[in-house]
Amino acid sequence: MKKPLCWTITGEFPGMKSQVLGLAEAIGFPTIHKTCNRRWPWGWLGASWGDPLKQLTSSSDSLTPPWPDIVISCGRRSAPLALAIKERTQGKTFCLHIQDPILRRSAFDLIAAPEHDNITGPNVIATKGALHKVTNDKINEGMKAYGSLFKDLPRPYNAVLLGGSTNKYNMTREAADELIASILRIRDITKGSVLVTPSFRTPFQDILRNALKSEPHIFFAEIEKVNPYLAMLGLADTLFVTGDSVNMVCEACFTGKPVYILPLLGHQRGKSLHFIQELMNENIVRMFNNKVETWKYVPFNDTEKIAAIVRQKFEDKRS
Repeated sequence: MKKPLCWTITGEFPGMKSQVLGLAEAIGFPTIHKTCNRRWPWGWLGASWGDPLKQLTSSSDSLTPPWPDIVISCGRRSAPLALAIKERTQGKTFCLHIQDPILRRSAFDLIAAPEHDNITGPNVIATKGALHKVTNDKINEGMKAYGSLFKDLPRPYNAVLLGGSTNKYNMTREAADELIASILRIRDITKGSVLVTPSFRTPFQDILRNALKSEPHIFFAEIEKVNPYLAMLGLADTLFVTGDSVNMVCEACFTGKPVYILPLLGHQRGKSLHFIQELMNENIVRMFNNKVETWKYVPFNDTEKIAAIVRQKFEDKRS
């Protein structure tokens, strides 16, 4: 029997793409990713009036038949596109949205929303945090591929996962300087090495790299050439994550290793900080305050849990 086809739909944000693709991989059906943006004013408003499938920008991937059996969308601007496909198929396409779609929640077959979104409903499954693509197999593969990069560096390994500017926060040069100081303090406190990886959102990468390249026992990944991110997750004894990214915090907490939060100067509001505070209350993560300790917690990963629910509900709908 032919396997069901899955489409994943997001805008251009890698964090959203990581969530939909991570879930699609866990579900296990053939998947095609669609990067789609809607023209102004529909995309800016996130509204669902009109025909969303006729509002795509010229650079968007096409959304045309044959239609998929499952659509996974993420982000309020992509939600109307998923529902438009469901309407085109007279409800046959199983429609799942990650995060709060804001509008027409009851029209989705399933919504997987983080607890901090505070939404409820018969079709809503609450997750601890963000879904992601990290698995133990991928971490093991990453260590085999890139572990040799760090073989000459002394233990313990401290991995620093850098975020940066968001749509609500503009990381400054002063914040970058503070991160540099924190990285050097981590090295000096632990007497080990610091493995640093930026993200596509990290500004001042040249400044960060130049400030750290002459320092002993510091590795700064050049992700445009090689991205040993998964190897760092696997090899690190302790993880440090900037407080702007729910995704990276969740990926770090998947490992079960101690996770410290590095605050970003000027970043004082947003869902990520509420989420981090909840994890701090449960002693899952701690704020870095110039000391490095070890503690235990139950690692969390909702991706497979949601995938199992989707597979069951999809079969129930087809039968």
